Parts: sequence; structure tokens; C-alpha cells
Amino acid sequence: MSSILFAAGLTVLWVLAWGSASPANILSGLLIAIGLLVAVPDEWGWRGRTPIRPLAIARFVGYVLYQSVASNVSLTAQVLARRPDLRSGVIAVTIPPDSSDALVTLIANVMALTPGTIALEVDREPETTLYVHVLDLRDPEASREQVRHLAGLARAAFGGAAVDAGAERS
Repeated sequence: MSSILFAAGLTVLWVLAWGSASPANILSGLLIAIGLLVAVPDEWGWRGRTPIRPLAIARFVGYVLYQSVASNVSLTAQVLARRPDLRSGVIAVTIPPDSSDALVTLIANVMALTPGTIALEVDREPETTLYVHVLDLRDPEASREQVRHLAGLARAAFGGAAVDAGAERS
């Protein structure tokens, strides 16, 4: 049943993206949704086992929105300054080793939404390390802590092996 709902949701998004609910758009959206479900069936299996954590999700979304606004204000100030004082750099941040590929992808994509940061690389050995480019790197440790905080909020909201095990015991 969840696959049917997921395919329907993808079809709706496809139709919205095209801006017209023509039969051709609906049919092509449905075919693409079914094609995706057939091509990567294992990726959708986690949906049934992940508990919904509304408070953790709200904290995650709130933090992302706050960081996005703060980053935009900081970047705007730098752009409008007569002499911008940017010190960009790349930092390495270790995140919990039991983070799934989906969770690491979520963290990297959310960082890309925030102006001034982007994940460049993920290294899984010997521990999960994100290499992040930061546009305004005045305090490397504070930047690392922001990424760790984001990762912690994402794990609390969307799971990780330790978080899921704790949720099953309760």
C-alpha cells in the first residue's frame, strides 16, 4: 500500500512540476514513478520500519530554517560590504558511524540548502567523515559543531541504528 501512495505522490509532484494535469503528464508521471519503484525497490523498504517522531522532526526543520535565515543574512552582509572579509576553507567532521547512507545524504543535501556550506565528500573509512566547504570559516570548531548538531537532529528525527533500537525498546 505504501508503494501505491508513494507512486501517487510522485505522480502528483510530476504533474505539479509540468503545471498541467493533462492525460499525457499524468501517464508519464505514473510511468516514471513505477519505473523508480522497480529500479530501486530496496530504498523504499525503510519507510515501514521508521517511527514517526514529530517533535524531533519539528526541531530539525526549525534548526534548518533558522540556519538558512542566519546564513542568508550573513551572506547578504558580506556581499553588500565594501570590503568583504571572507575566510573560506574545508573542514572534516566525523558523524556517528551507524548513520545510514540515506541519513548521510539527507545531512549533505540540507547543508547544500544553507548558503555558504556544501558537503564535498563523504568518507566511510575508518569512520564516517564529511568534508564540508564553509564560505565564512572564522571558527572551524564552531562550524564543526554546527554540522554535528545538524547530524544529531537528523538522527533523532529520521533514525539511526541506535535511535531505532531505543525506539523499539520503549
